[in-house]
Amino acid sequence: MVKKRGKFIVIDGLDGVGKGVFLKTFVKCAEEENKIVFDVDNFWKKNNKNPKIEELMISKTDIIITSEPTYMGIGKYIRDELISNNSEVKYSSQTIAEAYALDRRILYENLIVPALETGIDVYQSRSLSSSIVYQRQSAIDEGQHFDVKDILSIPGNKFCYENPMDYLLIPTIKNVKELNLRLENREKRDDCIFENLEFQLKLKEQYESDDFKKIFELKGVKVIYLDAGKSLKHSECLAEEFYKNNLK
Repeated sequence: MVKKRGKFIVIDGLDGVGKGVFLKTFVKCAEEENKIVFDVDNFWKKNNKNPKIEELMISKTDIIITSEPTYMGIGKYIRDELISNNSEVKYSSQTIAEAYALDRRILYENLIVPALETGIDVYQSRSLSSSIVYQRQSAIDEGQHFDVKDILSIPGNKFCYENPMDYLLIPTIKNVKELNLRLENREKRDDCIFENLEFQLKLKEQYESDDFKKIFELKGVKVIYLDAGKSLKHSECLAEEFYKNNLK
């Protein structure tokens, strides 16, 4: 009997918009069904390497939780140096995009694609969709020409674009100024160069544009926008509804 391919769900959007709320709700729903969930983020932080697919299969893992950039190797360097407010060097959007693309390809080739092929679902925070928006806007701010075509032509990104997610979920918010309050109040502190209101305002238009949607819809990805601007409870209800209709 051929194992059914796993589902690949990516949650993306503005910093502080509530991606974590949707992800945590998916995990809660899965655990209520007695599914086995493996948190790869925690594994990276403790072991500085990817878990082995064989070990995930032995433990009968149903779902893995991942994020980009990773918390090991290149991904950790991206977090600690390339996009950190504490860095003494300002790196170009192209340099950052190339680092993300390599970190992404290693993640896809070594973990995500093999996991999906063995029937394991992948729930991930951010992916290629983030680079298309963040690095493109960074290049615009730098006065450099570095468009979507350039970003997708980077080998790592090209590989990932040919191995697309099934669903791309974008939590949205009307009042972007509210993001500042959310960022100030949340426990997770990235201290990232992108976490400022002026930059996030520019990203909002890109995430919600038809051009952005088409990039992924051309690969068969279902792009879904979820209203994260009302309340925590409302976001949890939307996440539960999505899980029930698509992941249960």
